This record gives sequence, C-alpha cells and structure tokens, in this order.
Amino acid sequence: MSPHSPTSLQFDKQNHTNRNLSFIIAEQFIHNLSQTIVNNNIDMLDYDNTNSSLVRYKTLYRNYHGIISSFVCIFGLTCNLFNIIVLTRPLMRSSTNTILTSLALSDLIKMLFVLPAAIFFYCLQSTEHKSEPDFSSRFQVTFYMIQMLVTLTLHCISTWLTVLLAGFRYVFLSCKTLTAYVSTPDRALIGVSAVVIVSTILCIPSYIEHRLAENPLNDTDFLTNTTNNKPIKSYRFDETALSKYLNLRGTVFVLHSVIFKLIPCVLLLLFSFLLIQQLRDALKKSEKLQTHSILPSSAASSGRIRGRRREKENRRTTLMLVIVCALFLVTELPQGAILLLSFISKTNSKYYYTIYQQLGDTFDILALINNSVNFILYCLMSRAFRDTFKQTFCFGCQKTEGRESAMSFAQLSISKHRQKK
Repeated sequence: MSPHSPTSLQFDKQNHTNRNLSFIIAEQFIHNLSQTIVNNNIDMLDYDNTNSSLVRYKTLYRNYHGIISSFVCIFGLTCNLFNIIVLTRPLMRSSTNTILTSLALSDLIKMLFVLPAAIFFYCLQSTEHKSEPDFSSRFQVTFYMIQMLVTLTLHCISTWLTVLLAGFRYVFLSCKTLTAYVSTPDRALIGVSAVVIVSTILCIPSYIEHRLAENPLNDTDFLTNTTNNKPIKSYRFDETALSKYLNLRGTVFVLHSVIFKLIPCVLLLLFSFLLIQQLRDALKKSEKLQTHSILPSSAASSGRIRGRRREKENRRTTLMLVIVCALFLVTELPQGAILLLSFISKTNSKYYYTIYQQLGDTFDILALINNSVNFILYCLMSRAFRDTFKQTFCFGCQKTEGRESAMSFAQLSISKHRQKK
C-alpha cells in the first residue's frame, strides 16, 4: 500500500493517535521520495547536463585549475627542496627526519610530473578539451598515461610514509623497549624502502590495466574546419586483454578506495589520537613534578620556565599533528568514501562515480596543497628546523646568531664568576 494513497490517508485520519504507525508511514514516504530523487538524478547527472550544479562547478573551476596547479607546484617544488636540504644536514639526522626527507622527495618528484601536465592539458588546451591530451599527438597521450601512473604511485608512497611517520613517533614515545630500535635513521630507511616497494607492487594492477591503442580517424571527424577525408592517426586508451581476463578494474577500484585512501586515513587518525594522548600524559606528569618540587625559589623559577617551554613545545607538536591529520583526512577520506560507495553500491554506482569524476580537479588541487604546506608547518612548529634553515640559507642571520651565542656565553661565564665570589 502506498503511504500517500487515499486509503492510507483515510486510515491515518481514523487513527490519528497512533504515533508509531504515523512515524512508520512518514519514514516510508521520505525513503521512497529520496529514492525517486536519487534515481532521477542518476540519469540527469552526466557531463552533458549543464543544469547540474556539480557540472557547472567543474566547468567553471576547470578553466582556472591549470593556473592554480602551476603556481602550487612551483611553490611546492621550492618548499620540498628546502625541506630536503635542511633535513639532510648532519645536525638534523634522525629517524623522524629521514622519513620526512623521503616524504619531501616523493612530493617533489610528483610535482615535477604534475607541473608539465597542468601546462599541457589545462593551460595550453582549448576550453572544450581541458584536462585531456591531444589524442592526435602520441607524445601527449603517452606522457598523459605515464604521468597518471607515476603520480598515482608517488601519492600512494607519500600516503603510507605519513602513516609510517605517525607509527614511528608513537612507538618512540610509548614503547621504551623499542625506542632504541626505531630511533636510528637506518631503521627508518628500512621502513621507507619497505613502503616504496610495497606501494609499487600494489600499483601494478593499474600499470597493466590500460594500453595505448591506435585508430584511424577522418579529418572531418577530428577537425571541423577541414573538408578532406585523408585519414590521420589518433590514439586512445583501451583496457588490456590481461585486465579483462583477470577483471582488474574491480581490483583497482578496491585498491584505490580502500588500500590507498580509507585504511591510511583510519590508521593516521588512530596514531594521531594516541600521540595526542601521549603528549597530554607527559604534560600532566611534568605539571605534577613542578607542583611537588621542593627546590629553592630561584631553581623552582627556572624549573617553571623550563616547564612552560616544554608545555609550549608540546602544544605546538600536538597542533602540528592535528593539522597534518586534518589536511590528510580532508584530502583523502572523501575520495575513498565516494570510490568505495561507487564500487559496493548496486543501484547508485553510476551516481557516486559521476560525483567523483566531477570533483576530480578539486581533489587534485587539495592533494597538491597538502604536499606543499609541510615546509610552513615545520617552520612554525620546529625551532630546530628554523635555526638550521637560517644557518643554511641566511648568511647574515648566521653571523648574528654567532655573535648572540658568544655574548650569551660570556654573560653566563660572568654570572657564574659572581656566584663564586
């Protein structure tokens, strides 16, 4: 019986006091109405439907994506180069910085491929063919495929390096027996190598899913201002026979949505929560030690100053972890959720996948921004990084710091001499 049929409405009037039945009928009506709207939107939401808000947004943003991506890539290349130079200084050598250096190197190589792709396929391309290569150019089509596969692999590596970094920090803070084992740069390098190898292996299905195919095409079909029928070469992407035989398309969907997106998000969120708890516990323990301290007033004052410094450093570290976690989740979690829904949904698969396609450029620019802001976070949150950066690149600052350190050392010696008298 339909919830909005005359019989049903008459039945509701006669039993107005029955709230449970009314609630069930209303719930069924809302469910049926929402299903009708979704089913109608599945057919309406495609690339040719200019009335769709997602399509209008994609068309509008696509005109600016190339310029924005180019500037972000140039900024990110510079920042990641600074990260690599600073983090590889002898004084900065540690297990954490080894992983951060590998992360910066992965992001730098990724942007080296994304920058020419943004110029070729967005900035230099006509409005109606933006985001696509020139299919009559074998070079552009080949570079398009290589760029997609390389950026996919490097993005997977960067994702799992972030998880590895959070895991190393948690083990370093919580497991005292394993601290010496994980604190060496060599152990971190082994973990980085394992991430690179496993990520590359997981991307193999994507490597063999498609191939470059050649097909003849008439000039009248490809160039509207040409009237001759001389066939010219055109290229396309075809699914390989091995991919069809092994049904790799479903495997690639699962890898992209679950292994590359959802699982890293869950792990990073878990590790970040545990790290924040560790920092809070350490801060509480420090406050208790200061409260029960029986040192003289001058010593207690210096102890309080050191405690405040530790508290400020803990807050900065906690804030950096929260920012890194938030940026990662904003970038990766929506993509993984939409891809997973498009794969497991039997009725709305096309609907979810179309949404993912319309937001592809937005997801890409978010990922690029996420790969570029680490330098800013390091400068804001790490005093050692700032000092090393100034010593490496700011020669005037280095001389000034040298004079200040000499003066502070002289003042310390004078104060000690007076105390002895």
